[in-house]
Order: sequence, then C-alpha cells, then structure tokens
Amino acid sequence: MNIFSKSLLLALGIAFSNLVMAQNIAVFSPDKALFATQQAKQLGQELSQQLAPQSERLEALGQKLQLLQQRFTEDQALMSNEEIQQLQSQINQQSLEFQKLNQYIRNTKLQTEQEFLELMSPKLNKVLRAYIEANKIALIINNSAVVYVQDGIDITTAITALLDQE
Repeated sequence: MNIFSKSLLLALGIAFSNLVMAQNIAVFSPDKALFATQQAKQLGQELSQQLAPQSERLEALGQKLQLLQQRFTEDQALMSNEEIQQLQSQINQQSLEFQKLNQYIRNTKLQTEQEFLELMSPKLNKVLRAYIEANKIALIINNSAVVYVQDGIDITTAITALLDQE
C-alpha cells in the first residue's frame, strides 16, 4: 500500500471513531432544568404571594406616576411656575419611590433565586452524575452554546424529572 492509501485509511478510522464517540454527547440546560422543577414552581408561587402587596403598590405607583406626567405634559402651559415646580417635585418623589420599590422586588427575587440555586446545586450534581453513569455520556454541552440539537440529545427534561423524584 502506498502512503496515500495508508493516510486515507487512518483518516477514515479517526473519523469513524469520532462518530462512535459522538453517540455519547448530550445537550443540557442547568437553569432550565432547575427552574422547571416542581420545587421551583412552588417557590415561585410562594414568592408571588409574598410580594403581592409590593407588586400591587408598584403598579399603583406606576399608574399614578403616568397620570402626573400626563398632567404635566398637557397642563404645563396653563400652570404657574409654582404649580410646575410642585408637580415636578411630586413626579420626582413618586419616581424615586417607584424605583426603590421596583429595586426591592427585583432584589428579593434575585436573592430567592440565588438561595434556590445554592440549595439545588448539590441535588443537580448528584442526579446529573447518576444520569451520566447510567447512560455512559462522554460529553455534555450547555444548550446556550449549541446552534442545532438533534431530537433525543437534549437531556434537560429527563434531568428535571429526576430532580422532581429526588
């Protein structure tokens, strides 16, 4: 055999071995798996109930702020300088209160999500290791780095189901 034939056979062998190894590749979204669990859904409902008064207040503040801004835009020409300053002060005060309340709600949600992730991370690692061993997976790729996924390769739903059983 000449060198070209040997090189071709070697290249084909490497290509086929890569195809065999590719059968052990999976795509996974850790965040999607964790936040799709029953525990996450229950936590989300509890958090919504806990923050309901603040959310209602935020919505009311937003509507009030809109009305004040609309009044300022429409009636500015008819108002005295003192009335304009008073209305601007009201708008600034309402805007500041709106921003603070919005930030409080956002921070509370982020803190709760962070605590949930810290709690669930060991469970996810345990379930994922068991799944990897049971299915002889050689490589897992985060789904955010994937352009195309063939059916059956994404294991996110399977991991979510295992987490719910945990």
